[in-house]
Amino acid sequence: MKFLEDKSDKWKLFVGGIIAAFVLIAIVFALPLKVISTETIETYYVTEMKQEAYSVSEPYVTEEVHEKTEVFADGFYKVIPSGIIIPFNIDKPDAQLVGKFENPIPGSFAIITSANRILWETLGSRSDIDLPLSQGKYLARFRENVMWGEDCYIYLAMKWTEVQEVTKYKEITKYREVPVQVEKQRTIVKQDRISIWKQIFD
Repeated sequence: MKFLEDKSDKWKLFVGGIIAAFVLIAIVFALPLKVISTETIETYYVTEMKQEAYSVSEPYVTEEVHEKTEVFADGFYKVIPSGIIIPFNIDKPDAQLVGKFENPIPGSFAIITSANRILWETLGSRSDIDLPLSQGKYLARFRENVMWGEDCYIYLAMKWTEVQEVTKYKEITKYREVPVQVEKQRTIVKQDRISIWKQIFD
């Protein structure tokens, strides 16, 4: 009987040892002893300076030739025996006398200097005038010898050119630095400890 009891005790010790060994192995395998590395992509933003184009209007001064006109007569005048007399003054250099006359009855149209000298004359019932004149005082005279009392249309003007300073604007492209948000990515390496059980069963 004693032999059976000794055998039973040895068997219990053996089984207990195996169980203890399994428990010890389970405990060891459950401890976070294994180190693993994992990589993740992380998105982040940085502020960078960027050149931005923009347009501005800048003034500049230039010289331009402008044509000027001064009107001496523009209308209908009654024809009288002494004629229609229109005095005018040329006070600009390189001026041009321009105009025309129209009358139902033919007559003479003349440009007369201050010294009473006929500088230019034309005959008929109508004509255009385009005459360069130097500076001075003048008379324009329309005269006809057949009838009087008609309405004669006369247009007279002085034309000349002047150089003037003119302010104009041009579009200029300029650049300025502005802050912008730029998206970037980086790799993050994380190290975690896991148990052997987790490594085996995952």
